Amino acid sequence: DKKGSADDDDDNNLIIISAHYDSTTQDSNNITARAPGADDNASGVAAVLELARILSSIDLKNSIQFVLFSGEEQGQWGSRNYAKHLYDNNTKIDLLINLDMIGYPPPQGSNKVAVEYDLGNRVLVNDRYSKAVAEFIKHIALEYTNLEAILAAIGKSDYTPFEAFGYTVIGIHDGGSELNPNYHSSSDTPDTLDIQYLTSVTKLVLATILKLDKFS
Repeated sequence: DKKGSADDDDDNNLIIISAHYDSTTQDSNNITARAPGADDNASGVAAVLELARILSSIDLKNSIQFVLFSGEEQGQWGSRNYAKHLYDNNTKIDLLINLDMIGYPPPQGSNKVAVEYDLGNRVLVNDRYSKAVAEFIKHIALEYTNLEAILAAIGKSDYTPFEAFGYTVIGIHDGGSELNPNYHSSSDTPDTLDIQYLTSVTKLVLATILKLDKFS
């Protein structure tokens, strides 16, 4: 955790940046299959760790939690438990940004990145807040990066359990589950990733956190 200057006993002004560290092949029950998981989801983990390194030395008003989940491939086991823990303890969260597959641009060499927002899921009241943040991130991408943010509805990842408890969620995604031929296979290795693209997506999240802090 990184406590912000606006933090209080009620955990106001809290942003969670998350990713999952488990990987799988097509058969999620095969525990001996080789699953290097470079894009899914070492890419997201690497970004969270780098953001933690950078933001740890910056004074912020918002508090930040850097969270890595297990069991995403089995049905968001880790995030389900953590979201329930926070909800049961009346923890207030301003925003969760989940990074799941951010190293393989669609198609490779493209500057497009999917910014996923909440649209008509378990809780409806958080939809408009999520959409507003997505539009904000799209503007950040134009102003501070070489990326073109494409807005899309959230699917199934570690943001799902948080949305179900009414929290505002955003996903950042390269579209690889449909476009990456190495998805959930033994060929999902580091040499298939575009490191410049991964760096740009990490910078997008960093710029978003810093810009949001100015409005806190």
